[in-house]
Amino acid sequence: MNMNKNKVHDDIIRDLLPLYIDKVCSKETEALVKAHLEASESLREELDKMQADLQIPREEGESNRKDVEAMKEISRFWNRSKWRAFLKGAVISGLACGVLLLGYVGLFRWNIIPVPSNVIAISDVSRLENGKIAYHIALTDGYESNFSKFEMADDGNVYIVPYRPIIKTKAKVKIAVSYYSAMNEMDYFYKEKYGEDREMEALYYGKPEDSILVWKKGMEVPAAGDKVEAWFNPQ
Repeated sequence: MNMNKNKVHDDIIRDLLPLYIDKVCSKETEALVKAHLEASESLREELDKMQADLQIPREEGESNRKDVEAMKEISRFWNRSKWRAFLKGAVISGLACGVLLLGYVGLFRWNIIPVPSNVIAISDVSRLENGKIAYHIALTDGYESNFSKFEMADDGNVYIVPYRPIIKTKAKVKIAVSYYSAMNEMDYFYKEKYGEDREMEALYYGKPEDSILVWKKGMEVPAAGDKVEAWFNPQ
C-alpha cells in the first residue's frame, strides 16, 4: 500500500516538474517538490532529462533568432546594394546616352567644318534694275550645307562662310546648294557694325584664308538678265 502511495506521490510530483522548472509554482509546492527530489533518484533523473530537453529548444530558438537577424541584415544589405547598383547603373546609362547624343550631334549636326572654296561656284554676278548686286551660289561636291555665318574685317571685306558637320550629308539633288542672293543684307550688317560712314569694299565666299571673290568695289557688273530679275521679282 505504501508503494502505491509513493507512486501516486511521484506521479503528482512528476506533473509538477514543468512548473518547478519554470519557477511558476508556489513556495509550498516548490518545497514539496524539492523534498521528493531529494528522496527519489528517479525523479532527479527525470528532472535532469526534462531540463536538458527544454534547454535544446531554447538554444535552438536563440540560434534561430540569430539566423533570422542575420538574414534580415543580409536582406537590408542586399536592398541597399541593389539600390546603389540601380542608381549607379542609371547614372552610367544617362552618361552613356549623353555621350552618344553629344557624339551624334557633334558628328552629324554641329556645323563646324568650313566648306572649302574649291567646291564653291559663283556665277551670274549682275546688277538688278533696283541697283542691287545679285549673284548665284552653288556647292558642286554633292554634299549639303545649311548653315553660314558672316565674318567682317576692318578693311571692308565681308566673308560668307558656309559650314558643315564633321560627317557630311549627301544631298538629295546633284547640286546641294543653288540659289541667288543680293548683297544689300551684307552691306547693311557691315554698316551696322562699323558705322554708316563705312562701306563694304568686297564680298567673298569662304574663310579669309580660303575664299572666292564674289564682288568688289569698282568691279564692272553687267545688268541682270530676265531670269535673275524674275528670281527676285516673281510675277
